[in-house]
Amino acid sequence: MRTNKIQHDQLGKSAFTVAGLVLLFLYTVSFLAPLFWALFTSFKTELDFMRNTFGFPSKFILDNYIYVFDNLAAPVPRVGNIYIVEMFYNSICYTVLCTLTHTFTPFICAYAVAKFDFKFGKFIYGIVIVTLILPIIGNLASSIQVSKAVGFYDNLFGVAIMKGYFIGTNFLIYYASFKSLPNDFKEAAEIDGASQFQILTRVVTPLVKTTIGAVALLSFISYWNDYTTAMIYLPSRPTIAYGLYYFTHSSTNEASYVTVAIAACMLVTIPIFIVFLIFKNKLVGNMAVGGIKG
Repeated sequence: MRTNKIQHDQLGKSAFTVAGLVLLFLYTVSFLAPLFWALFTSFKTELDFMRNTFGFPSKFILDNYIYVFDNLAAPVPRVGNIYIVEMFYNSICYTVLCTLTHTFTPFICAYAVAKFDFKFGKFIYGIVIVTLILPIIGNLASSIQVSKAVGFYDNLFGVAIMKGYFIGTNFLIYYASFKSLPNDFKEAAEIDGASQFQILTRVVTPLVKTTIGAVALLSFISYWNDYTTAMIYLPSRPTIAYGLYYFTHSSTNEASYVTVAIAACMLVTIPIFIVFLIFKNKLVGNMAVGGIKG
């Protein structure tokens, strides 16, 4: 009787495992299939795409990428068109600067609120929660006027400072990470004579580096794909995301082709793949949060 029950439990666990693996496989295919379809489509002619939408290209061509590289551009007032190389440069500068401010500003604020006992910290935490619940709408016009008044408009460093706010999900992620750290590490460092800056940089930061890497990578992807900020706040420094938006919505004949538009999208996503491949190992692993032994 007991043996039959054990076999029944093992069979149930095996069925659950198989069902989970099947769902995981289907979930993975749902992400990879559109990616491979877009990659193959980018090497097709428009006629080949209309005849064979979901199949392999009858002949792999690079004409779509060459056309995109030569013609992807965005207009700049009083200057003319800015082409792909300069837009890539603008995107790298914009994305890196905004990622730094958007990653480390909530990092500092969350550490102060989580690890220091002061009443204003609870007020800051409440502000974050309230602003997440109550969305702010209708402030674009005033935001533009303020950015012009303080000299942040059409300035990469100014826009990066504007993105360095602590209100948002990143603050809560850091706050949870800091709360999970025992105070023994901090107290031991203070006994050894470490300053608060040394505790933050040499003790706390290595323990939450996985969280920092994940937040930075997600911020990088978000800002690389952000075209609205460049459109509104950086009229003379168009990014590649804005260039792609303008290119795919232009009235030229070849730019309206599906194969050309997909080739442009694939070309723009290359830096994202490179960054992910470089830092993917940083995102995998457990965070060492343990007590002090002995």
